[in-house]
Amino acid sequence: MQTEEDRLKVFIESVTDGRVVSLQRQARWRKAWFCEIERAGKKLPLYIRGDKQLDAEPYPGLGREASILQLLEAGGVVVPHVYGVCPDPIAIVMDMAPGDRDVSKAANDDERRSIAEQYIEALAKMHSLDLEPFVAAGITRPQGAAQTVLAYIDANQPLYDRTKRRPEPMIEFALRWLRRNVPQQRTHAAFIHGDAGQFLFQNAKVTALYDFEASHIGDPLADLASLRGRNGFEPLGADMAHLLKHYAKITGEPIDSFALSYHTAAFMLTAVMALAGLLCEPDKHVLQTEYLIWNLMSRRSVLWALAECMNVKIAPSAPPAGLPSRNSVIIDVLEQTITRIEPKSDLDKFQLESAKVLAQWLRDADAGNRSADDNDLARIAEFTGRVPRDWQDGEKELERFVLEAGPEHDIALLNYFARQLEDQIAIAVPIQSRLAGYALEPIKL
Repeated sequence: MQTEEDRLKVFIESVTDGRVVSLQRQARWRKAWFCEIERAGKKLPLYIRGDKQLDAEPYPGLGREASILQLLEAGGVVVPHVYGVCPDPIAIVMDMAPGDRDVSKAANDDERRSIAEQYIEALAKMHSLDLEPFVAAGITRPQGAAQTVLAYIDANQPLYDRTKRRPEPMIEFALRWLRRNVPQQRTHAAFIHGDAGQFLFQNAKVTALYDFEASHIGDPLADLASLRGRNGFEPLGADMAHLLKHYAKITGEPIDSFALSYHTAAFMLTAVMALAGLLCEPDKHVLQTEYLIWNLMSRRSVLWALAECMNVKIAPSAPPAGLPSRNSVIIDVLEQTITRIEPKSDLDKFQLESAKVLAQWLRDADAGNRSADDNDLARIAEFTGRVPRDWQDGEKELERFVLEAGPEHDIALLNYFARQLEDQIAIAVPIQSRLAGYALEPIKL
């Protein structure tokens, strides 16, 4: 019986006119492979980008992304060359762009700043491309401020509506606030990355932009806003304010501070919307530790960005003074069991490290969740007039309140959701360092 790698090999050789020398699965959460072929006596590295295997994409299908890469290459944007899309397993076969994403590996701060500026220049070039080829390829062109600003929210709304499995009061609050407060001056549409900040560099030069599965036509400021989220775990190489000013200098367009905060909230909210249904049905999906972390990261950015829009200050919560429950012995055994597992591959090692993080997170949650839940139920009662029976009842009652609430409740609801989330983050001790960057720092332009 043929394996996935066997089928991939046949397809790769058919579209590259080369012979596969090696094909190695990448040790990460989604399917991807490193490949090397021999062609005309020379070795050529390839990258095989697989599917997420989740119903969590507003623009499903790697064929769409492959077409976008081809259009960008034709437009002079530095992207990997695409050879074709394998149907089984579904995967894009493309050149392996040289370089690294980790800007800490650059020679010094000046080089890091230069790399970041080059990336901004590439982004601005992409934003200047003629839209007609993208429209001809099936990419929707929005009309007017609401469609342009909310392009990615609108694309994610059907996915969220289809996969939602329980009350989501925070998401519903953010969606209603964003739809009521569209910055009406944002009517210029461009082809945008959708999840900006993904690039490679080598020898002080940007060599490629990558990952265009979220790309669409929308407000170019949305790309700059999404950089704020990326910068939290993949630093760009320069101060965000400096890069925004650099973009404004290149394009001649001043940065709209309110719209930047607005787009930060909107972009990060789409990640929360995509994860909402998946995290309610772990038995039906192959979930990863990363999804739990992304959920907290994204929710934090949404709320801190909305706070910027409303001129509200959010402060992190102090760790709760909780005590372990009787379940702590179960967690002890779990941690011991994990340490006895012998990983046999790099992928096994990756999964084992994730399991260790989850076990420690569970231990901290076991000690601190009770007081956090009690405090949360008391705060919900301030809106609904009664203390909910449990957290499920509380989410249901609060969503009902959010759906009926007017703008006069916006600040009170924002403060509630911020405190609820900061209490959860205070318990998530083993991932604190990753969450820190999502308490957004003010940007002074």
